[in-house]
Amino acid sequence: MTDSHQNRAPCDPAVFDAIEDGLLVVNDDRKVSWYNPALARTLAIREEDGIGMDVHTLFGTYLLPTLEDETSARLLRQALENGADLPTLLYRARTPDGTRRWLSITGKPVFAGQRLIKIRDATADLNAHHFRVALDRSPVVVFAQDEDLRYTWSYNQQLGSTDASIIGMRDEDVFPDSAALLTALKRRVLETGETVRAAVTFPVAGDPRIRDLTLKPLRNAEGRITGVTGTAFDVTERNRAEEALREKTHELKKRMDELQCLYTMTHLVEVPGITLETLLQAVADTLPLGWQYPDDTAIRITVYGRDYYRGAPGETSWKQNSPIIVRGVQVGEIEVRYLAEIPETAEGPFLPEEQMLLDSVTKRLGRIIERLQVEEALEESEEKFRGIAQRSFDLIVTSYLADGLNYVSPAMERILGYSPEEMVGTEWEDYILPSSLPAWEKGRRKVLRGEQVERLQVEVRRKDGETVILELNESPIVEKRKIVGFQAVGRDISERILYERLREQAFDMTERNIAQFAVLADHVRHPLQVVMGVADLLDDEATAEKLREQVRRINVQINRLDREWMESRKIREFLKRYEL
Repeated sequence: MTDSHQNRAPCDPAVFDAIEDGLLVVNDDRKVSWYNPALARTLAIREEDGIGMDVHTLFGTYLLPTLEDETSARLLRQALENGADLPTLLYRARTPDGTRRWLSITGKPVFAGQRLIKIRDATADLNAHHFRVALDRSPVVVFAQDEDLRYTWSYNQQLGSTDASIIGMRDEDVFPDSAALLTALKRRVLETGETVRAAVTFPVAGDPRIRDLTLKPLRNAEGRITGVTGTAFDVTERNRAEEALREKTHELKKRMDELQCLYTMTHLVEVPGITLETLLQAVADTLPLGWQYPDDTAIRITVYGRDYYRGAPGETSWKQNSPIIVRGVQVGEIEVRYLAEIPETAEGPFLPEEQMLLDSVTKRLGRIIERLQVEEALEESEEKFRGIAQRSFDLIVTSYLADGLNYVSPAMERILGYSPEEMVGTEWEDYILPSSLPAWEKGRRKVLRGEQVERLQVEVRRKDGETVILELNESPIVEKRKIVGFQAVGRDISERILYERLREQAFDMTERNIAQFAVLADHVRHPLQVVMGVADLLDDEATAEKLREQVRRINVQINRLDREWMESRKIREFLKRYEL
């Protein structure tokens, strides 16, 4: 065939070559008489293959198999078979290379006995539709400008001008307050071909709106830069939230600095053996961390007339102070000074929170000083107690429920033979004889009820195996309103008990002797009376007188024994009365 199917086109073929929509002419007999190159490309028809083909066969071979929607394909097939008008639909199709696209198919009569069918690739239109729907009422603005930076296209403008009214304008016409920065950024894109991103503020009715701009070069088919395209994202609320977050973060950091300052003070107090002077100097060195400008902050702490500095001690007009109170009496103060001029707020150079921190520090420092003084006095008292205990002849023992014997005075070694080091950590029950355990347990229960136990006598085994009798006075040890142990003070009463036992034996023996003296006197007097009677009956007066003389001498001795017996009885009663 010498002539092309395009030679049978209804008008100049060059016109149809430039049309991107596919065009197809069908005769009354439903035979294809002509189609343009765009249709051949769309349906992948080789040249001349479709001329004279039944349109139903043409579509069934090249179009219908590519449609993905079976319902739309069925409607199109029915219209072709019946010769009816084609339904106005978007048909979802897939090309041989797998690309998905949308086709718009319409038909209308153009010449006598002929019908024109148009197959248009509507994918771009549909994408543009989805693009517009997605951007509508969103914070995203899309625009394009030519080389003179006049707006050629805009969508979703939100700062006063509409998308139509902005066309042909420059930034100085639309955004005069921000035009200088916008123009500089866009000129940079035109000159370098780089993508530029920046945040620009647009004043709108007194309310500053911030847009995050992304600018890119717009190139033609040859790659030459012909303009600028860009997006603008409204980040005003986000920036305000970020600013609020930064402020909150700054405030949080300040509070953390304040807490760190207080924590450091608490940690310093726990350092073993720290003196008040060392503590105050450490507080002066630490305190600036809690202020806004620590490098320009100087501290002066005055306590009991002594000063502790951090920073230059010179005078300045920017200062604040707070008193240090101990037991209701001011013993000093803390002064905070700025060495350089600081931007002032409505409250002055110092924040209200800084004054609160300073007051908190001075209150805590007052309590710390009071505690250190109490601890110092307690140490002195303990030292005195320890000295007395070390020199005491009486034993002194402290015992804790959890740890056993905690302190044992040196007197224990003299009494029991154990050194204090040997006894620490042991229990009383390790030394008390079984015979004394009931009395010991009874006293222990009493002292753990918070009562005093006095003159408790227990028998204890010495280190050499001998037995010692101890007399103990016990009192509870109370910590945080809870009894945690007890203290015992006692002495060795073994010799006293032995003396008392010997004394009782002596009293018993004396009682028996006195009784025997009384019996003896009675037994002697009766025989003497008989002797005197016999002497009176004798005729020999000389012999009788000798008998009487002996009786008188015996009576003198008996009377003397009676007097001694009476004196011994009085002495015994006196000794018993006064426990001698």
